[in-house]
Amino acid sequence: MVRYVIISPVRNEEKFIGKTLHSVINQTIRPVEWIIVNDGSTDHTESIIDEYACEYQWIKKIDLQDRGFYYPGKGVVAVFNVGYKQLTTNDWEYLVKLDCDLTFDQDYFERVFKEFHQNPRLGIASGCTYKPVKHGLIREPIQEDHPVGPSKIYKRACWEAIGGMLPVPGWDLADLLSAQMKNWETVCFYELVVVHYRQTGSRRKGIFAPKFLQGRYTYRHGYSFMYTVLREFFHLFRTPPIIGSIAIILGYIKGYLLKEEYLFPEDIRDYLRARHRKFLLKKIGLRNNTR
Repeated sequence: MVRYVIISPVRNEEKFIGKTLHSVINQTIRPVEWIIVNDGSTDHTESIIDEYACEYQWIKKIDLQDRGFYYPGKGVVAVFNVGYKQLTTNDWEYLVKLDCDLTFDQDYFERVFKEFHQNPRLGIASGCTYKPVKHGLIREPIQEDHPVGPSKIYKRACWEAIGGMLPVPGWDLADLLSAQMKNWETVCFYELVVVHYRQTGSRRKGIFAPKFLQGRYTYRHGYSFMYTVLREFFHLFRTPPIIGSIAIILGYIKGYLLKEEYLFPEDIRDYLRARHRKFLLKKIGLRNNTR
């Protein structure tokens, strides 16, 4: 049997956490330990966790004091690390960072572990998140080599090689880049459906402000300005239309003018820009071949 552990940072998830608990409990391969870190929830999240933890001894709850607000990015990593330090299982093979606003099929983890077994170089993997809509599911815009943050599975050797999560906004990009730099493969399997009830970034209100902040982070992650502009040009008509792309570019410019501190180490930034150059050259090459 595969030995894996799950750590879930949660805050005010009373609406969805029962669904996630049900999905994990019904897995064909259950975790040996699941630590849920209750990050100061002010709704009924805590009591829902307690109900399941009383019945299933491998589910454990840790309560943190309410700080008064949701703290994305660095805060999520800090909460995750609280749970990681409380693990009592030492011989785990895989580590899962799992949000509690998800559902997935009963064989979800079994199928992901089969992918790991078939590919020894696979270091980080996940299914793909899909947003529920009136007439079915819509896949969230995710690159194939970008395992999703809400359901991320790390092979132990890879986790130890990258040194865990970088405690910064964009940790879920930094870890896969670090893994790729060390010759590990990272894959988001589109055919493994993870229903994501709270869309990524939905805690942030409005349209312009969240995208503007994203643009500032784009600069601080080390993206080149040319790549950022070209990427947003091709995304002009996504949701939110036009204004989202403009906000990202303006946010990037503000980060540049203020010379805001980079979030990623230099080696990761260099690797990221090299990937972008390769991508742009490939696009140019494809266009030339069609003439």
